Amino acid sequence: MENTNFAEYILNEKSLSEKMNIMYFLHKKQNVFFDNTVVFKTEVCRMFLSHMKIDVDVNLVLTACLLYSVKKSTISFDLNKIKTYAREGAEYLKTLGFDDRFCKICLEANRYNDSKKREKESDILELVDNFGMLLDRDDRMGFSPEEAIFILENKNLKNVENIYLEDFKEFVMEMENVASLGLDKSRLITNWQKKINGLPKYKIEEGMKLAKENRKEAMMLYVEGKKIEIDKDGIRTNKRQIDYERKMQQELAEQIDKKGKFSDLLDENA
Repeated sequence: MENTNFAEYILNEKSLSEKMNIMYFLHKKQNVFFDNTVVFKTEVCRMFLSHMKIDVDVNLVLTACLLYSVKKSTISFDLNKIKTYAREGAEYLKTLGFDDRFCKICLEANRYNDSKKREKESDILELVDNFGMLLDRDDRMGFSPEEAIFILENKNLKNVENIYLEDFKEFVMEMENVASLGLDKSRLITNWQKKINGLPKYKIEEGMKLAKENRKEAMMLYVEGKKIEIDKDGIRTNKRQIDYERKMQQELAEQIDKKGKFSDLLDENA
């Protein structure tokens, strides 16, 4: 496959599983960054777009989610690389045939590069990247999804305008609170997180297979949860949002401080 044809090839493929296979091929051929953290974040992105019905080109965003970190370093504490990988990645993606807007979306996945007007899709990548960075990984303990959302809002993205932050907060709390409907193993993000953390980061083929299996299981639980919700309440209420605000403000800050790991994680590169 010629480099200039790669962009068209992966964008024309609509199956996320097949996109991951294409990405794995690129990883093998050109040694770009791709591991199970990318698989994890892309699945979270897919869940977010599906659940919240975000008005974007889903195919484009998921492709960008797979590719924005192609020049990330495997050394998580390489601070210089953290600041430059998005720009280097955007430049590399141009050589693969991606247009200027797609490369700009990937460039803006973090805030290390000045941009006068951000693309809305970049805000989605920013949320997914920061959220994934804060969660547990196979190689270190992190935070629960609820804790990560609290930190995301009050530290990582404090005083930063991200147009999808409120949608993402709602998404995380709803995915985690499906368990309150009485479904077994239905904290959907935590459940997926535990599965992917059971694999080493570079057993990518196993991670992609796991993602495909988890996608089906999560959808079944999600649909069943919505049926129970309708039967139980008749209509949607704001109870979860009220519970969420109370829990975030009164409980999570104290829990995080007790763990003594807040500042250590914020600067880590996931």
